[in-house]
Amino acid sequence: MSGHLAKSCYRIPNLASGTYYLGIEAILSPRGAAAAKEGISVPPGHSGPAVSLAVSPSSVVPGAKVTITGRVSTPLSPRPGHTNICFDGCVDGLHYDGTPVHWISPTEFQTSFTTPSGPWLERYPLRLLLPKAGSYPVAIQCLEVHQACGLGHAEGSTTLTFTRSMTVAKPQLTLGTNKLLPGEMTPVKGTIPLTNIIGDNQPFVFEFDVIDQPPTKAIAKGVYQLPQTKPGTDTVLLGPVKFRVTTPLTYQSISLKGATNIQPSADPSIVTERGTSGVALTCSGSSGDQANSMSLFSDGHITVINTKGVATLLEQKGVPPSYLADNEPCSDLAALHTSTGKTLIAASYAIEIPNQAPNFAYLPVISTNDGATWAAIPSPSGVTDARFAGLHASVSGIHAYFAVPHHTVIAETTDNGSSWTQGSLRCPLLGPCILFSPIADLSNCAMNGAQEPVLVSKNEGRSFTQSTWPSSVNACGPNELFSVHGTEYLIDPQSSYPLRRSTDGGVKWRVVSDIPTPAGVNPPGTSPLGQTSWGQPTLVLPGSGDLLSIGSGIGSSLLAPHSHQWCRIPSTIIPKNVGTATTGEHSLYFVTYANSTTTTFTSIPLTSLHCAS
Repeated sequence: MSGHLAKSCYRIPNLASGTYYLGIEAILSPRGAAAAKEGISVPPGHSGPAVSLAVSPSSVVPGAKVTITGRVSTPLSPRPGHTNICFDGCVDGLHYDGTPVHWISPTEFQTSFTTPSGPWLERYPLRLLLPKAGSYPVAIQCLEVHQACGLGHAEGSTTLTFTRSMTVAKPQLTLGTNKLLPGEMTPVKGTIPLTNIIGDNQPFVFEFDVIDQPPTKAIAKGVYQLPQTKPGTDTVLLGPVKFRVTTPLTYQSISLKGATNIQPSADPSIVTERGTSGVALTCSGSSGDQANSMSLFSDGHITVINTKGVATLLEQKGVPPSYLADNEPCSDLAALHTSTGKTLIAASYAIEIPNQAPNFAYLPVISTNDGATWAAIPSPSGVTDARFAGLHASVSGIHAYFAVPHHTVIAETTDNGSSWTQGSLRCPLLGPCILFSPIADLSNCAMNGAQEPVLVSKNEGRSFTQSTWPSSVNACGPNELFSVHGTEYLIDPQSSYPLRRSTDGGVKWRVVSDIPTPAGVNPPGTSPLGQTSWGQPTLVLPGSGDLLSIGSGIGSSLLAPHSHQWCRIPSTIIPKNVGTATTGEHSLYFVTYANSTTTTFTSIPLTSLHCAS
């Protein structure tokens, strides 16, 4: 209750070089007449039961815990389990929200709270107070909850006396160092005013905020008023500290030309055989004539592969065909050319599981004859089918991964589609041993995304650990790991750090800064610091090192090495209605959509990508 921050750290945003100010932003909601002025229905007086209060002890030093005893004239039904305490006034003082209530008798109760021993903010007028000797009103509200009870006046009040003043530090934060890089973590210490208390002694702390101009509208030393974030509120910046950002690693200072060992993140919509030319697979449309099929692009020709045999396979495994999610295309793909000239095709399909949470699992299947027949991929000994996590193709075979705890993954591997061997995760054939986990956390891509860990091995693949930072990527969009002349890069377009670089095999990463926003992406108008994430699928072109931004509905763009701005690709080369895309060694593969039921799988040479003149 002193306002001192507990152990805290802050990661520096992806900022351009310059001077900034870090503080804690607090939004103070209106109460009383100020809330009523904003159209909030606030009772003019107390609408709850009249309560008489006594506090014990009645004289304390700041920071002491005191007990409030309250009495109501008639029993309440039901008896409330919590109430709000107001220190130095319910409309303008310090609130303790949800303090537990213990009933001694049908009409008598007790609650307690810890008094502030550091500075706190009050309002009307907005001001900073310090714990000084003197008397303070102590009140309660919301003993009986009613509309806007927490914004109104007290239901009962008494007086508490501080017997002495406290010498406290003025609000001020300090950083471990005042010269920082984008993405760098720094410890933060200091004191901030109390603004609101959860329960009887847990200060509510708002979020860190960074501004690029020194705050000027001072309420008190270390407390500054910011522009309103919404009508009727007071937004304040607490304890701001000045720091400087340096960005020696900029996009203009590096080159991605010659990218190799490109690894896409899990669950790709299009799969290519890395290191080969002209072979790609995609899960096709989700309804209509293309339902339950996939498309194979090979030697310039597209073959539609029928997967209706998967339903037959379900029946053979004793799973009713109705459990196959209706009209759902495959969710994962892998393909491999064998030494005998066959193409192995592996895929997985969502299976509904009634009356179970989560209510689906994935069935992995494989075909050696372009979909004429399908076979189930066996699960490892002692592992259930529900543990299936993903598919991958390498030069050694098709790998089906099954998850067990602590990033331990069991793999079933085949090079012919019939015999399988059990193994584990493997390091990439080229480059350091860093890879995306085949396991992505189940989540809702329309809401919070799905986190897919980034894994690193320091012992040549005998064991893997999750990277410290970045620990994961959002698997709801495409991400890429790749190498450029012994240096590793990570593209994570949905992150505020969309491009990162590692020179030690993925143990530590640095942010590549000063990357312009892709064409068509509007930076948020409320942020003075501008847009930092690309927010749309972005791939590296292995030969040229250009970044390719695929903007669904708004067109696509290229960012050449060392360039300061993206340039627009003509829609005659890449249409605006692209749904998903990926690169092969020499080609760009993408799916376009005419409507919700019709899609087209297309391939164009990477050399044909250029900007409008």
